[in-house]
Amino acid sequence: MTVKEDTFIPMYRASSGRPRRQWQLPICAGICAAAILLVGANPRELLSPTSATTHNEFYDGLQQCYDAERQLHVPDAGDSPRQKNPRWNPGSGQATPVVIQNATLFDGESTLADAVDIIFESGVITSIVSTGSGDAPPANANIIDVHGKHVTPGLVDLHSHHLLLPFPQVAATSDVNERPLLGPITPFVRAIDGFTPSDPAIRIIASGGVTSSLVLPGSANIVGGEAYPVKNLPFPGEDGEPVIEELLLEHGIPEPDRQRYLKMACGENPKRVYQHTRMGLAWLLREKLEEAREIEQHQADWCRGALDIEHTRFDRARHISHFLERHGRRPKSFELDTFVALIRGELNVNVHCYTPEDLERMLAVLHEFGIHPRAFHHALEAWQVPELLKRLEPNVTIATFADNALFKAEAYDANLRAGKILNDHGVRVAFKSDHTGEGNYAKYLLDQASVAHSFGLPADKALQSVTSIPAQSMQQSHRIGYIRPGYDADIVIWDSHPLQVGATAVEVFIDGRALLQKDDIADASIPSSIDDLQHAPQTRPMVDLDQRASVCSQSRLVVTGIREALIDSPSIDQVTNDLVLVIEDNKVSCLGAKQNCIQTDDEGVTKVALKNGYITPGLIAFGNNLGIQAIPSEDSTGDGSSGTTGDLLNEAKSVHFAKYGAHLHGVAFDRARIGGVTRAITPPHGSGLVRGVSVGLRTDPNVTILDGGIWKDDVALHFSVGQGARNGDTPTVASEIETLRQILQEGSKSTAETHSVYAQAANGSLPLVVETYNEDDISQLILVKREFPATNLIIYGGHSAALVAKPLSEADIPVILTGNLGAPDSWEKKNALPGPPLSGSTAQVLIEAGVQLGLAVRGDSRLHGLAREARWAAKQAGLSDKEAIALVSSNIEQILGVDRAVTDGDIYKSDLVVWDGNPLRGEGSVVVAVRQDGGVVDCWPDRT
Repeated sequence: MTVKEDTFIPMYRASSGRPRRQWQLPICAGICAAAILLVGANPRELLSPTSATTHNEFYDGLQQCYDAERQLHVPDAGDSPRQKNPRWNPGSGQATPVVIQNATLFDGESTLADAVDIIFESGVITSIVSTGSGDAPPANANIIDVHGKHVTPGLVDLHSHHLLLPFPQVAATSDVNERPLLGPITPFVRAIDGFTPSDPAIRIIASGGVTSSLVLPGSANIVGGEAYPVKNLPFPGEDGEPVIEELLLEHGIPEPDRQRYLKMACGENPKRVYQHTRMGLAWLLREKLEEAREIEQHQADWCRGALDIEHTRFDRARHISHFLERHGRRPKSFELDTFVALIRGELNVNVHCYTPEDLERMLAVLHEFGIHPRAFHHALEAWQVPELLKRLEPNVTIATFADNALFKAEAYDANLRAGKILNDHGVRVAFKSDHTGEGNYAKYLLDQASVAHSFGLPADKALQSVTSIPAQSMQQSHRIGYIRPGYDADIVIWDSHPLQVGATAVEVFIDGRALLQKDDIADASIPSSIDDLQHAPQTRPMVDLDQRASVCSQSRLVVTGIREALIDSPSIDQVTNDLVLVIEDNKVSCLGAKQNCIQTDDEGVTKVALKNGYITPGLIAFGNNLGIQAIPSEDSTGDGSSGTTGDLLNEAKSVHFAKYGAHLHGVAFDRARIGGVTRAITPPHGSGLVRGVSVGLRTDPNVTILDGGIWKDDVALHFSVGQGARNGDTPTVASEIETLRQILQEGSKSTAETHSVYAQAANGSLPLVVETYNEDDISQLILVKREFPATNLIIYGGHSAALVAKPLSEADIPVILTGNLGAPDSWEKKNALPGPPLSGSTAQVLIEAGVQLGLAVRGDSRLHGLAREARWAAKQAGLSDKEAIALVSSNIEQILGVDRAVTDGDIYKSDLVVWDGNPLRGEGSVVVAVRQDGGVVDCWPDRT
């Protein structure tokens, strides 16, 4: 942490403004010789090589004293507006002024009431004025009229690992963690030494509006090393070459004046990597910090003595000699140099910690040595102790995820309302990506703010969480995170309000340079969106426990205020208004027009009047861990995983059934119900080609394995083709395809009376779901389908399916896509579409080609957002709300041939969900979920 000047107590007596000194041997020798002559000393002694070298060591050490003090005064946010962007260069920098006219501006603090014009030149914002009130724009300016579109500062990601894990990720360029040979404490390594400046992710991330990132080493070590902030502008230098230095946010600033950053970690990661306990890790950290503190104290003593000698007028040479005889050179440790700087307060400290106990104990250790972290990262359980954090570290920022959770024990007690809770207690909240791959993809950092807003974080705070708050935590808020005169011209124009689901950048400027348009944009005009999405979305409605109990316990309930029904029901489609749902004795008795469902003189009826009611089908989660694994990193929390059998053609040995190992209930089920998910389809865990037969589960909190928890025993046979399926049975991708063909060949020979799984897969009575990603592997499966046309072959994953969309459609192969917001993060997926604004979306291409499409999400933590996922795809493909919700409900049913929605008179006979608010826009909370027989599954589920 950089110490502020008003609280700085110098470790030795000197003016903080004293200029750096470059000592030259002849001058020193002359001065010292004159002094010695005055006291009768022999000048030849002074000018001897040994003496001169010794005195040089003294002045080198003295210079290090001045440098150390100077590091405590790195410029911070209080600096006056700058006139120059130090990253700008005349060769490739912003060449002409740009004026963004008629902008609705969020300036880093709040959204301004009136439209403004923003002018920037040479990479610096020069003025912001109300539209129509300023002087004429510069004569040579590029003018962009955004017609009221929203404009924000470039987004700031406080925690990323791109450049250290470049796309596509391969072992040769993976440099995120230094382990294990140098041990768990490696403050001396630097992230910059592992950067790959040609990382394609730079441009992709920037296309999501993320213009600045703090790139840190990983979290395998207690101390991972030094981190570096970068601008996400590909090849920004004059020569357009992949130069690491030119990516640095502080490029153009002398290195001694740059802010330094340190990455630390606690908890599961270093514990797992080094097999230590938390107790042992804490001791190792304290041991090294104590060594560093002793060195720092010796340095301070040395510097005080050296400064006293520097101010001596007479006999200075003799004093220097005697001083060096007593104290030697200025103490230092090459290994602990970074830790010594940490003790002095020179580093901005960022700590990876999740749980309350780890947060508390890490602060105890750091405070013992006078160290104050600027941010705790991840910190998914910090919401439990906001007052403790405020008391122990009032200025700390919690840099967390909005919804990425459940992947390990530390992440199991996360809360979707954590942002709101922390903010309500006055704790600063930032959202960051992590960017280790698709699961925490930096391109969609803004969506984290949108999710947090959906769960109660105020709109301005949500936007601050990815702009000004992380900039403040990085101590770079004098340059980035705001749109103000004198700030770097990092600016994003959005096609809708930035917190709307699916908000996409229209243009991104970094240092004043346009990222998305190669040609001159002087005549560019950005028309208004057809949809009215220029306002902030509503937060999800909440009810307290008392309200929930009073409403949900009623024997007769009437839900009114339903505006839209996104289900296929002719009788409901005819109701233009006054649609109501009546529940009696925990079952739906009527869904239809008000006059047909309730009597005017009804007594004893509890009415729930929704503000903006929606009805959707019950959503279906496909391919997640529900029922099979609670915590992916903890084997004891799941059913286990099948492996090599040695005989894949023997299905008795190779095919396992999820129905025999399913466990119901848990946090993931809670999140699913919050998201309107009433059913799940879960395959067994396994490795290799054959994964097993999936089971259909209900998310109802009241069902059991014996009573309604399983709605379909055998849903589909699951295979996997690609790099992830290679094992002893199928050591190559080629052998996977060969074995799949053999299995279908054997299955197709079976008689009609045979009920083997392979026979059912071959004849199409049991769907064959193949998880695969690469376009060539998908092409091989298209050939399989041509050879075995009766097989109901379904692609799951499908990141590169857009590249073979037409052949998929011609072969009548559906896709359950997990990659609509996917990343080209692996070699298999390297050709996958990056998505808007750089390309069309995979969902859009598949739909336009006529491929039957369903959507799924990776990771149980995002099950609450299935409707959001559908909204992204629908916006990009131009679908209606009903078509969008079908992507995560009825389309899945159709693809798999499972129970489909039917009607019986006026009663809709399938799972349905009533929401208050539109779930596709992140505005809806589930009011009541109903299963196919009309029974109520849940009422106001709200465990977040």
